[in-house]
Amino acid sequence: MITLRRFSSGEIIIKEDDVGETAYIIETGQVEVTKEGKHFGYYVSGEIFGEMSMIDDKPRSATVTAIEETVVKEIHRDEFLDILKSDQEAAVKLLTVFFNRLRELTALVLQLQAEKEGLQIIPEFKVDAQSAPTVLEVSLQGLTPEAEQTLPQNPYRIREFPFRIGRKSNDPFAHNDLSIPDSIPYQISRHHAVIIREKSQIGAMDRGSTLGAMVDGNRFGGGLHNPGPVFFAGDGGILVLGTDESPFRYQVLIHTVSS
Repeated sequence: MITLRRFSSGEIIIKEDDVGETAYIIETGQVEVTKEGKHFGYYVSGEIFGEMSMIDDKPRSATVTAIEETVVKEIHRDEFLDILKSDQEAAVKLLTVFFNRLRELTALVLQLQAEKEGLQIIPEFKVDAQSAPTVLEVSLQGLTPEAEQTLPQNPYRIREFPFRIGRKSNDPFAHNDLSIPDSIPYQISRHHAVIIREKSQIGAMDRGSTLGAMVDGNRFGGGLHNPGPVFFAGDGGILVLGTDESPFRYQVLIHTVSS
């Protein structure tokens, strides 16, 4: 039976290296994901975490902590297997989450490996924690006719992170917040990039793309060893998806809202 559980701000929901057989769907609230003490991302209402424990018997790959009062649905492994057998639509949604998590975790592992080897391919923009903004408004603005046509409106406000970008396709496992129509020769991969928020910084990471991307002239992903994240400085910068000649060029606008 699926149960509801409530966690207070600062309470650990799952801990890295612990063994578990449950996944969680956030009903209300927000959680932070960390791995080896490094911030990985935030999950909000409607998102799933802890799902890999329902497939294998390996320890938890990350720690998840409530950063505000959070209510979650708890799904046990046996219930998940029943869903796979009886509800094809729900099963596809869950498997889509699995594949996206694997891509994001692979990118994080590559990033951690690069840091351990002392590879500083692209410097990160750092913000003084004491002056960090409490609220950020982030928008994408198309800089070419092709880029403008990919947005519901120009500029387009990003309201939740991570914000996943990829090529529009009929693949049921392609889960994107912005699906970009593209044609051969493709600039955009089905799982191309993701815009993330890490505390008071906005950055971009590769999701396993073929051609990679670029932030203010700093290339990452694709055939490079560095998947990011690459952070935008100040009030934003230029994001190019694909090669240097790609028409999918966007201005990322970051606006600090006074609390």
